[in-house]
Amino acid sequence: MTLPSNEELNAKIECKDQNIKQRMDHLKASLKQAYKAVNKASRKSYQNKRYYDRRAKPRSFTNGDYVYLLNPARKPGLSSKFHKCWIGPYKITAKISNLNYEILGKTIGGM
Repeated sequence: MTLPSNEELNAKIECKDQNIKQRMDHLKASLKQAYKAVNKASRKSYQNKRYYDRRAKPRSFTNGDYVYLLNPARKPGLSSKFHKCWIGPYKITAKISNLNYEILGKTIGGM
């Protein structure tokens, strides 16, 4: 998403009708306010990411490794008290990217 620059927000509009000119001035002021709010939220989000990344551990798996899959979804109406969030173990069959892996569709070992 590309945000408008300050030059684009300061565009000059030539209008003969005073009503339209007031509406355009109000619109420009609203856009400037929105731009500042987005900028502030973006900075806060970046600070949250830096805080999270301090404790994150890089993990790497190879083909043939066994892993558990996080599945936090549960059926509606059922208690989460006895819900298993981790299912598996599954066997990794391919590494798609640094964060994405392909796993075998069946669980191994009948756990």
